[in-house]
Amino acid sequence: MTGDVQTIIKANQKQFTKKENELAQFVIDHPDEVIHMSITEIVDELRIGQGTVVRFCQKLGFSGFHPFKIALAKSLGRQEEASEGSKDMLAMVKEDHIKAIEETSKLLKLNEKVVYQCAEKISNCRRLYLLGVGASGVTALDAYYKFMRIGVDVKYMLDPHFQAMSLSGCNEKDCVVAFSQSGSTAVVVDMAQIAKQNKACVIAVTGYNKSPLTFYADFVLLTAVRENPFQSGAIRSKIAQLHVLEVLFEQTKLLLADKAKQNVDRTARSVEKWIY
Repeated sequence: MTGDVQTIIKANQKQFTKKENELAQFVIDHPDEVIHMSITEIVDELRIGQGTVVRFCQKLGFSGFHPFKIALAKSLGRQEEASEGSKDMLAMVKEDHIKAIEETSKLLKLNEKVVYQCAEKISNCRRLYLLGVGASGVTALDAYYKFMRIGVDVKYMLDPHFQAMSLSGCNEKDCVVAFSQSGSTAVVVDMAQIAKQNKACVIAVTGYNKSPLTFYADFVLLTAVRENPFQSGAIRSKIAQLHVLEVLFEQTKLLLADKAKQNVDRTARSVEKWIY
C-alpha cells in the first residue's frame, strides 16, 4: 500500500471495531511515537490484545504490525525530508550527534548501578560473547577490539550463524552482550534466547525497554535514540550505542585494574613494529 498512511487510516475508520478505532486514533495523533514502538508497547499503552493490532493492520492491507510500521515510517520520512530541506545541514548533524550522547548519558546516569553490575559480570566471567548484525554488528566488532585489549576472553563472529554456533558452548559462567537498536532483530533475539537457555548472563544494549530482546536479558542498557529507520540518520543510534559501549568498557577496565593495564601494554607491543 502506498500513499499517506494516516489518510488511508482515516478513510477506513468506518470498518474498524471500537478497539481498532482506539488504535487508529492513537496512530493518527502520535505517528512519531508509533514508528518507534514494539507491538508489546502498543498493547500495553492501549490495553488491547495483539490480535486487535494484527487485524487492524490487515484491514489496511498489511500482513502485520511490522510492515504497517515500515509504511508509516516511510510516509513520515517523506514529510520530514520536505521540512528539513532548508536547514543548515552541518548544524543539524552536529545537533543530532550531541543530543544522542547527552540523552543517552542521562539514561546511563539514572542506571549507574546497572552499568556497574554489567561491568562486574564481564570482569568476572569465564568468556564474553558479543552479538550483533548489520549496523549493530559494527558496534559489536568495536566491542570485541576493546575488550580483547584489556584481557577479557571475548568472542565475536561476523556471520550470525557462527555467532549462534559459538553460543552452544556458553554456560552460567559466561556473559553475553547483545546489540540491537530495535530490540527486535530476529536473529539476535534468537541467539539471546539460546544464551538464556544455557544460563549465561545476558546484557541487552537497545533503544527499546519493552522489546523481544529485553525479554531474555538479565540487564538492559538503553540508548536514548529512537529514529525513523528510513531516514539517513542511522548514525545517531550508532553514536548512542558506542557511547553505552564506551561507558561499559571503561567501568570494566577500572574493575580489572592492573590486569587491564598489563594487557593493554602487551597488545600495544605486539603491533608497535608496524608503526612508523
